[in-house]
Amino acid sequence: MNAVLLLMGLLVLSYLGNLLVARRTSSGAGLPSGVEYAALGFVLGPHVLALFGADSLRAFEPIVQVAFGWLAFARGLDFGFAGDRRVRGGSLALGTLGAVMTAAAVASGTWFVIGWVHAPVTGVDRLLLAGGLGAACSETTRYAVRWVVDRHGARGPLADRMNEIAHADAAFPLIALAVLFALEPTRSIAMPMPLRDGPAATVLLGLVIGTGAALLLRGEMELEDTWAALFGVLLIAVGMATRLGLSTLTVCFFVGLAVSAVSQHRNVLREMVAPTERPVLLPALLLAGARIDFRAIPALAWIAVAAIVARMVAKVVFGWTLAIASSSARKAGPLLGLSLMSSGALSISIGLALALRFPGKIGDTVLAVAAVSATVGEFVGPVRLRRALSGAGEIKDAHAPSEAVA
Repeated sequence: MNAVLLLMGLLVLSYLGNLLVARRTSSGAGLPSGVEYAALGFVLGPHVLALFGADSLRAFEPIVQVAFGWLAFARGLDFGFAGDRRVRGGSLALGTLGAVMTAAAVASGTWFVIGWVHAPVTGVDRLLLAGGLGAACSETTRYAVRWVVDRHGARGPLADRMNEIAHADAAFPLIALAVLFALEPTRSIAMPMPLRDGPAATVLLGLVIGTGAALLLRGEMELEDTWAALFGVLLIAVGMATRLGLSTLTVCFFVGLAVSAVSQHRNVLREMVAPTERPVLLPALLLAGARIDFRAIPALAWIAVAAIVARMVAKVVFGWTLAIASSSARKAGPLLGLSLMSSGALSISIGLALALRFPGKIGDTVLAVAAVSATVGEFVGPVRLRRALSGAGEIKDAHAPSEAVA
């Protein structure tokens, strides 16, 4: 398949994604994480059917950078909000704590397993691999929680808390990604930044560009002009981050965060950008899936098992932490934390960012494990969340007999 046909296929997939946006909440079309599109990309890619090859994937790398940059921008624009409501400070702290706990557990578990199986990864590479897996496996996709809550009509304090936590854990993995990029500066720039300055420069660049964008959009603008301004700002952010060897995802996330914090039109912008996530997400996941290589490292299966088990243990412990401060969480049972097992686009995009920056055994292993983790999360997270909400009395039993009407 040549690049032109691949482009046409991506456009068709984007169109289908646009149709699914309106149906998703009501009908539950597709998996919450969208991992099925990454699986489709893997099947069509060079390692299975080879309908498009590695050369075509390399040709589309700039498009992938922009696509995932836009998704990170949308995540930053929506960060701190759950629907139309701001996330409470306690939920923001809990979301960050959960991400830190999960990242630390996954990184520690994979670091140990890498040494135990004598994987051919040492020194900085071992740190990059363990840290990359920790960052990629630390998030919970907000779509999974919202999907369960909306589909089953859950109402109550636990449903609200879990939804807010899922909307509040994106900052840490993206900051961790900026640190990983700084561990091994790219050779394409003349003056590489030291480790202590790289993450700060990444965050600062995003905040400066985002503040400038908010000031640009401070007045009333036509819809077409607003879209042009947003997309132009995003291209500037992606281009500068790529040229400086910084994390594109982190820069674009903080662009969105700054726009949301400074612009007086933040609610309007969020309503504009939110419907674009799905059409951009599906083709981006397809291209990410085509990059997955389960032969990246001989011990990949052991590393994947270690990462997923460590993630599950961390989520269970986090659930116990949540139960200490919440009576509704205690009613949900000891496995409440597994309700947050679902990961999605952010996890896979972090894996792809590392695969593009550190191609080979490091980046390809992180991408493959991130995809496997998202798949496992689909079988665990939504089921456990439904049981937890039912145990807390926040989902009405559809099979319960209705009360007689006097």
